[in-house]
Amino acid sequence: MDEYEFQKLTSLKPYVIGLSVRELTTVFGIVDALGNIVCEDKVRTCDYADPTSFVFDVSDRLQPMVESVGGWENIKAMGIGAASGNNITMRIENAANLPWKGNVSLASMFQGRLGISVALVNDCTAAAMGEMTYGAARGLKDFICILINGGMGAGLVLNGLIFMGNKGRVGEVGHITLVPDGRPCTCGKVGCIESYVSRRGVTQTVQELLLEKPHASSLLRGKKKEELTIEVIADAAEAGDSVALEAMQKTGRILGNAMTSWSSLVSPEAFVMTGTVSNLCGKYMLPSVLEGMNENMFMPMRWTTKVYVSTLHGDKASILYASAVAWQTKEYDMVL
Repeated sequence: MDEYEFQKLTSLKPYVIGLSVRELTTVFGIVDALGNIVCEDKVRTCDYADPTSFVFDVSDRLQPMVESVGGWENIKAMGIGAASGNNITMRIENAANLPWKGNVSLASMFQGRLGISVALVNDCTAAAMGEMTYGAARGLKDFICILINGGMGAGLVLNGLIFMGNKGRVGEVGHITLVPDGRPCTCGKVGCIESYVSRRGVTQTVQELLLEKPHASSLLRGKKKEELTIEVIADAAEAGDSVALEAMQKTGRILGNAMTSWSSLVSPEAFVMTGTVSNLCGKYMLPSVLEGMNENMFMPMRWTTKVYVSTLHGDKASILYASAVAWQTKEYDMVL
């Protein structure tokens, strides 16, 4: 964001709230127009059986944070990024991994509670907006952001604009069938890309390789299922573990093969890989991603699309992504 854009934003109100609703934890914070998180907090999403108590608790936690930056008159808007968020209805719709079932009008609930504008998009769209505002996609007009965590999805920016799709459920690339009769997916289907390119996908690939290679020495051999986390696998890869590195290569090639068709359809300037798996494993996956994408590409399009790994990590990335949604949200006068 350049100085002109910063002045344009802060001439109105200098801060926004970013809130990211995730399976285990929800993180939120107050962010200025230069991308500085001035204060932040988190709660355990799974502790709230109903969204009303969640909204009330988070709102109460926000109050002293807002007071620390001069009060609500300095807050432009709140942006929410959430799995299964609908970019048009601004509801969380039938989330598989959240404690609240059915359709949850989280944006309007927070808006009524806080008295400021609130917008909600799915987490992949938020990631695309965040990377365009603060991260690897600054200056890009056509790109696809691939978010890889416990699940996988995509946010699309075409001609500088977020692509919302017909009914707001855009970017569900993780549930494209990749392997007929393949691994079961949490969505109820089998063979989805997400079953291979995600935290659990990488873990399962490691488990399969350990069985296929019983004599291969590995730092991962003998670990219990619950110990075989993506962090442990990434540490093993950093130490040169052959099984961990092969799992990264397999995952990268699968993702690259899938990206071939997306690139052929949209012809983006670049892909941006983000999320926990990308942050921890991206540098090991990247060569295979590029090979998998380009070896099957239409010849004139080969090696014309860049692939970046985000440098925004963890909770701070999630807060920044959601805050980018808030900066693009029209404010209205407070009613409290």
